[in-house]
Amino acid sequence: MRSPSQYLLLQQWLRPYRSQLSFSALLAALSVPMLILQLWLLADIAALLLQQQAAPLASWLSFAAVFLLRHLLLSGKELLAQQVSRQVRRELRQQLLQNISLLGPARQRVGADGSLSTLLTEQVDALDGYISRYWPQLVQVVLAPLLIAAVVAWHSPLAATLLLCTAPLVPLFMVLVGREASKASQQQLNVLSRMGGRLYIFLQGLPLLKRFNATVVAEAHLRGAAEQYQTSTMRVLRLAFLSTAVLEFFTSLAIALVALYLGLGLLGELPWLKQQVPVAYQSALFILLLAPEFYQPLRQLGNDYHAKAQAQAASLNLTPLWHAETLTPDQADASPLNMQPPRTLPAFQSLQLQHIVIGNPASPRLQIERLSLEQGQRYLLQGPSGCGKSTLLQLLAGFVPGSGQLWLNQQPLAWTELPQLRAQIGYLTQQAELLPGTVADNLRLAAPLVDDIGMQDALQQVGLWTFLQQQQGLNTLIAEGGRGLSGGQQQRLALARLLLQDKTIWLLDEPVAELDADSAMQICELLAELSQGKTLLLASHQAQHLQWLDLAITLADGELRSLHALASPAHHQEHQ
Repeated sequence: MRSPSQYLLLQQWLRPYRSQLSFSALLAALSVPMLILQLWLLADIAALLLQQQAAPLASWLSFAAVFLLRHLLLSGKELLAQQVSRQVRRELRQQLLQNISLLGPARQRVGADGSLSTLLTEQVDALDGYISRYWPQLVQVVLAPLLIAAVVAWHSPLAATLLLCTAPLVPLFMVLVGREASKASQQQLNVLSRMGGRLYIFLQGLPLLKRFNATVVAEAHLRGAAEQYQTSTMRVLRLAFLSTAVLEFFTSLAIALVALYLGLGLLGELPWLKQQVPVAYQSALFILLLAPEFYQPLRQLGNDYHAKAQAQAASLNLTPLWHAETLTPDQADASPLNMQPPRTLPAFQSLQLQHIVIGNPASPRLQIERLSLEQGQRYLLQGPSGCGKSTLLQLLAGFVPGSGQLWLNQQPLAWTELPQLRAQIGYLTQQAELLPGTVADNLRLAAPLVDDIGMQDALQQVGLWTFLQQQQGLNTLIAEGGRGLSGGQQQRLALARLLLQDKTIWLLDEPVAELDADSAMQICELLAELSQGKTLLLASHQAQHLQWLDLAITLADGELRSLHALASPAHHQEHQ
């Protein structure tokens, strides 16, 4: 069943295009009088031909003109609705992509990358039928039967009564069957999302699966997921066919009743009107031509009802990503695209955080009473897994919403401005995000305008250029996931990319967690040299090889426990 939040979200997406959709509905409404006039002209021509009289040329020309005008109106309605559907889905994808960009690493809270890709493709496209067919049909489904019933009543009140009495059966059974169709569509989209996420994970780990000869197991899992999706798809199709069969049955039955009445009337065999013709031939033919058109909008709406169910299921799945914005809780309904452009922030000198709460206030993911970060200081974020280290880094980068007070250089900083600080921030995770291509391609992701000399200099600083010279230099190819480079070399390349960005603040999230002991030590020594003069926050479970850092921020159970000096003055001077 449709929930209020689903309805409101769908209406929110369509609100900017309400005038275009209304005009599309108006074109559909104007086609109804054209249809009635067209069928009347056809009945008039048929009546003349039955009397062996030639229909005048004006009647044929009028019929052709009305027929053409009606189809032009319907074509205009369809083209306009399809255009709106394309615009809505394009802008919705852009908004969702922007939300993913704003979330950064925190996007994993919404779903895995495979599931997110499914949301942006199949589930956004699932809105098409609702926008282009179902919504414009809502006006026609009310207007067309009423106009046709009024015209039929003018010729035969009893025939109009038969039509009006049988009409409610169509939406009644449409709703009954549609409830189950909505549930089935929701289950189908959930299965599709899980299958997309599973396929993405298997493709990422394909080399590891081959190494352990586990591809057969992965293939069996994917085959099972595909069969489950096939089963859910057939369940939706069965319900759709059932809905169509029910509608066709009742409409055929109602039309047969009207045809039986008119036929017996023309034969003079009605029990209450023996030897009398209550409806003339031309009017009877006109009513018979109108009867299918009386039910046509209801039948079409029933056929498109599964499109509505798909749109509702898709909107429910898109809701978490739609509202996953880097805003404070009281601004959760605002959209970044609708906000005023924030001011340009000054260069970072200090950042103060006070009374910070991330997540549910009753059970926060991170809580900081007071913390001050100063320019040029290098901090170690330490604590057990799940204590909030990554959350704090994502907070500083503007990837997660929260509440509390922020001051930049002793001036108040709004939460909506915090993402602007990202222009001064370089972010490095424990797994370098490298794309398939050359070393130069990956470096240009950070600095599109950098030349070869600049890239070579950055690679020399991180100690990677000597190795690359033995390969193909800047044209050395990197496979998916950084294959072709060792873990330490991948982190060195990510550091080179960080250097090319020339950021004053570095946020490093477990940069050596997945490296062997020797590589971890080398990367730590490299960071000690390269980060001089930077404001550095490095999250790590241990302080080994990190004594060159200035201060340690200790977190536990999602709370800031202490801030204390890490390195002795003598040791610190040694590294200077």
